[in-house]
Amino acid sequence: MNAKDYRLMYLGLYATFSFLFVILAALLFYVACSRRYRLNWFEKNLLESAEDSTQSEEALVRVISEAGSSRSLNKSPSLTSDKFWVPGAAAKRHSLVSPVDSSAEENTSGPGSPTSHGSEPCVRNDKQIVLTTPLPRPRVSSMNTALDHTKIDTSLYPNKPEPDEKCKEPENCRGLILIGLSYDPAAEILNVKLVEARNLQTSELNGSVDPYAKIRLLPDRSNMWQTHIHKKTLNPVLDEDFIFETRPMNISKRTLEVIMYNFDAYSRHHSIGHVKIPLSDVDLSDRSLMWKYLEPCTPEDTKGDLGELMVSLIFLPSAERLTVNILKARNLRVVDDSRNSSNPYVKVSIIHNGRRIKKKKSTVFHNTVNPGWSEALTFTVSKETLGRAKIEFLVMHDSILSGGEVLGKAEVSHECERQFFHEMLTNKSATARWLLLTDSE
Repeated sequence: MNAKDYRLMYLGLYATFSFLFVILAALLFYVACSRRYRLNWFEKNLLESAEDSTQSEEALVRVISEAGSSRSLNKSPSLTSDKFWVPGAAAKRHSLVSPVDSSAEENTSGPGSPTSHGSEPCVRNDKQIVLTTPLPRPRVSSMNTALDHTKIDTSLYPNKPEPDEKCKEPENCRGLILIGLSYDPAAEILNVKLVEARNLQTSELNGSVDPYAKIRLLPDRSNMWQTHIHKKTLNPVLDEDFIFETRPMNISKRTLEVIMYNFDAYSRHHSIGHVKIPLSDVDLSDRSLMWKYLEPCTPEDTKGDLGELMVSLIFLPSAERLTVNILKARNLRVVDDSRNSSNPYVKVSIIHNGRRIKKKKSTVFHNTVNPGWSEALTFTVSKETLGRAKIEFLVMHDSILSGGEVLGKAEVSHECERQFFHEMLTNKSATARWLLLTDSE
């Protein structure tokens, strides 16, 4: 192709694209105009409906006026007793009032006649009936006008109870907490509401804490729930509900435990205080609200507050292969207070004679304190070496700034979890168990 053919080809392409662009612009303009026409048509119908309603009301008032005039001229009621149509809109905007007496009928042409300004329109039936237009309700600004407390039904807003007794040992009182309890025996559900806490004690230098609560139904220590974290307050409004399933025959054997903690993003969360409520001492036939004083926690009370890790171990001596299955974890420590969660993963190490000879780690789960990995890690190790070694589990928080923060530690060896360690060495089938996480120090 020579230069002339190229010019003709470019000219044809330019003309084609120009034509398509014009067609597209015309199509868009048509769609916009048709849509605007549909909107205008709808608005026009609304205006016509409003005008018809206004005209119907004017006709109604005119008929009423004529009916009143016929009575004032002593005309026969039969001349004006024809039924007339009352528009639905007008009927809704007017309310019927009881019939008036004959004296009112004789004065319809006076100052209170239907056609006079400021009077009430009248509709004639067997007896004269007044259709009154309700007066417009005055506007009241709730921002600037005081409320009329006499018009508020206070029974709909029950007051919170106040503490009715003083702490027996003030030096051991760590604050108060308001708890609501109710039990549904048919559904076998215990509902616990943590309402608020007051006067929490703190050892922080700034005189404030970042409190949150953990709750569980003893003797089951593993089923623990946690509230949101409240920033820099000694009087947090918790306002959270928790549900526990328990049978009516066992409800009196259960004890509700609530532990208040102070959130610390850089170290272990320290307990503020706790309270235990035996449900046998509570009337659960109706919903009850009660204030309870928080007492100092013992090491046994805070045991397991770092969470638990479930693993299974299987060792094949013939293949000298140890398989560690990281199954799941629960109730891990919260590190990210904005999301009330962490980014956990597990680091598994085999330590022999104080030296870390093998190590692997699982994948990272984001934004959760109850991760589920179901991940298998395999190690090649002899039975003699494994028998004198220990398996260490570090649950870590994946952080860009710190690289990795330890959430809790567990160990399986001939010293810790001895039975679990022995079952791993002797059984050829996998053995699973929950391991309690402790401090890494």
